[in-house]
Amino acid sequence: MFKIKVIGIAGKTGCGKTYAANYLAGKLKSSIKLDVDLLAKEIYKENDSLAGKVANCFGKEVLNSDGSINYSCLGKKVFSGCTEMKKLNDLTFPLIFDRVSCFIKENSVKDYIIIEAAILFDAGLDYFCDKIILIRADAKERENFLKCKNLNMRIEDIRQRIKNQKIKIKKDKVDFIIENNSSLASFYRNIDVIIDKL
Repeated sequence: MFKIKVIGIAGKTGCGKTYAANYLAGKLKSSIKLDVDLLAKEIYKENDSLAGKVANCFGKEVLNSDGSINYSCLGKKVFSGCTEMKKLNDLTFPLIFDRVSCFIKENSVKDYIIIEAAILFDAGLDYFCDKIILIRADAKERENFLKCKNLNMRIEDIRQRIKNQKIKIKKDKVDFIIENNSSLASFYRNIDVIIDKL
């Protein structure tokens, strides 16, 4: 029986993780991808007690009038410093770890699962991975990408997010490093080089 392979894609915000994950999902047969940012938002929506705990930590202004999380407001708070980010991580990481575990079990008939997560190492999701790809890009490239992705976000907020995002990287667990400072075509060619090694 073919053993499922779990591919982790790590890297800071705006480095191109989503492009890499989508490209791999299109290239690898019988594959499915998991965006951990979207998974976290699902957890917020489904877990009323979590929204309450987040409000207790960061203030009621992080909630919309219907009690849901205001991600823009929460993002400004948690990206303002490492202490604030740690508070949120302590609340969410155990829930994320459990949901990723369930997702892998539910999709065990696939040949490949691609996990896209800036917090891959911080949340312990590297535990599930057979291979890990680290995407890197210069701060200016990341800033340009985030400007295009978040048209309503002020440039000052984008720069603060880039400056204050600290992610753990376990270098001994990284199998491949891809630099994303050129064209998209070049980026995809670099991914093609490693596909046969996954």
